[in-house]
Amino acid sequence: MDTNRDQSMPGMRDTMGEQVGRTAERVAEQAGRVTDLAAARTKGIMTSAREGAQQAADYVQDAVQQTREKVAEYTEGGFDRVRDDVVNYTRQQPMNALLVAAGVGLIIGWLTALGRR
Repeated sequence: MDTNRDQSMPGMRDTMGEQVGRTAERVAEQAGRVTDLAAARTKGIMTSAREGAQQAADYVQDAVQQTREKVAEYTEGGFDRVRDDVVNYTRQQPMNALLVAAGVGLIIGWLTALGRR
């Protein structure tokens, strides 16, 4: 009985095979599009990451250069230069200076308390 059914529907088998083939082609096309989209997005993310890393490196280099310049100024000017800068900063930014002093005092207090234990 199965042999009669197989013999009576050879065209149907070919049509189903063609449909499966077309469906497979569509799936492959969609997979290719998704892969291309993922590659493009990944490339964009990598470019953004590189740019961010470069900006961070530039910022660090600038900070290092400014620190070197300040240290050179303080080395040349001595204690008087440091004192004058601290006084000027305190007059310009009294609240920040107060918070920095409180933070430094707190840290020194913790360190001395640890030394007593």
